[in-house]
Amino acid sequence: MRTTWIPIALATALVTTACGASDDSTDDTTDTAETEATDVTEPTEAAEVLTPVTDDPTDDEAESAGTDAAAGGEAADEVPPDAGSGTATLTLANGESYDFSVLCALEPQIAAGSEILFTATSYDDPLLDITQFGDEGPVTGIGSVTVADASNFESLWGASTMYEPFGGTLELTLDGSTIRGTGSFYAGDDPIDGGDPVDGDVVANC
Repeated sequence: MRTTWIPIALATALVTTACGASDDSTDDTTDTAETEATDVTEPTEAAEVLTPVTDDPTDDEAESAGTDAAAGGEAADEVPPDAGSGTATLTLANGESYDFSVLCALEPQIAAGSEILFTATSYDDPLLDITQFGDEGPVTGIGSVTVADASNFESLWGASTMYEPFGGTLELTLDGSTIRGTGSFYAGDDPIDGGDPVDGDVVANC
C-alpha cells in the first residue's frame, strides 16, 4: 500500500499546482493566497486519509511475533533430561550404507506443540534424523527417517509414513534404548520424482 500513498499525494499536489498556475489573473491576491493554502493542505489531507490503510503488522502483532519467536528459541535450546548419545546405521537394499553418531531422546517430549515419542539425530556428514510423533499436537502419528548432505542440506534418502499413498512404508519401534526402522526409502526424500523406493533398515543404539 505504501507505493500507492506517494503517487496519490504527488498527483494531488501536481493537479493543485497546475490549477494555480493556469490562473493568469494577478489582481486578486486573496484568491491567490487561498489557492496557495489549498496547495499546502490538500496533499496533507490525502495522506491523512490514506495513512490508516496499511498491510504492515501492528506494533502489537510485531511484539507478539517477537515473543513467540523468543519462546520458540528457548524451547529449541532445551535439552531433554534423558538425552543420550550413541551410534546408528542405515543399510539400503541397493548396497549403500551409512554410519552415524547420534544424540537420542527416548522419552516423550513436546516440541513446537507436538508430542515426539522418540528421536535420534546426527550432525555428521551426512546428517540423519529419525523422529516418531505421538498423538498430541498439530502433528500426530508421523514417523520419518531422513538422510541429508551436510554441505548443502539437500536430502539424499528419506522414508516416511506420509508416503503410504505413494506406496512407501515405514515402521519405527523403540525397544529399550534401541530405535529400529524398516521402510521404503526414496532418493532425494521425494516420493514423486525420486523413482522407485529402495528397501532399507535403520538401527540406532542410544
